[in-house]
Amino acid sequence: MNNLELIITEEAFHDIEIISQFISNDNFGVAKKTVDMFFDYFNMLCEFPNMGIYKKGIKAKDTQIFIVKKQFLIAYKIKDNKLIILKISYRYQNIYNLL
Repeated sequence: MNNLELIITEEAFHDIEIISQFISNDNFGVAKKTVDMFFDYFNMLCEFPNMGIYKKGIKAKDTQIFIVKKQFLIAYKIKDNKLIILKISYRYQNIYNLL
């Protein structure tokens, strides 16, 4: 079992904020649950970092993608015993162009 240190980039925090604000326009409670869900998945990835997949077409080297509930994509990499969250996107965004 791993237990990597979690690092969340400013860009990923910004993504969480945008997603949360968008959802809270309809339902604040769901927005909070979505943010909590992201952090639950981040912690799970710290424990089991190879759950993501490597996809061709991503410019950022050694980046893995983890799909959350068929709606969101978490882009991350593992470096120096750290799990670095790079980007979070909605499924309809082209994450390959965002990285």
